[in-house]
Amino acid sequence: MIPGDAAMGCHRLFVYGTLRRGLRLHDHLARLGASFEMEAKVAGELFDLGSYPGARPTGGNAKWILGELFLLRHAEDDLKHLDRVEDINPAAPQRSEFVRALAEVIRPDGTRESAWIYWLSEQAQVGRQIASGDYAAWQARTDANGVSSSGGGGEG
Repeated sequence: MIPGDAAMGCHRLFVYGTLRRGLRLHDHLARLGASFEMEAKVAGELFDLGSYPGARPTGGNAKWILGELFLLRHAEDDLKHLDRVEDINPAAPQRSEFVRALAEVIRPDGTRESAWIYWLSEQAQVGRQIASGDYAAWQARTDANGVSSSGGGGEG
């Protein structure tokens, strides 16, 4: 997590997995009243962790994760709720599969801005890479081919 004034003033969240519209955990964002702004991307690699994905940042090396940008109404409280959804333990972050951090998000027009994202923690195991960087499209293809996913909860 990023401390300081910049972090406290950030009211945007980038989601790349099960929190996206139409996917199984999106109802958390809907209940919070988060507003969808647009599709966007971040530099990183996306991995299949079973029934949800995880991502790791790569800097700007031309690998992209596609997702959605949301505006949070009550960022501090909303993020605390989402931290619980992502099973983040603030008292013991080393035991958490995900960490929340600020990331540079690229909008469709090329402008950049900061948004919160849930990255895989350093100690978390990664699964098979999702080369397209698009979890929703990958899941739709997987479901269409009759391949089922297994596993627990998270991300973003």
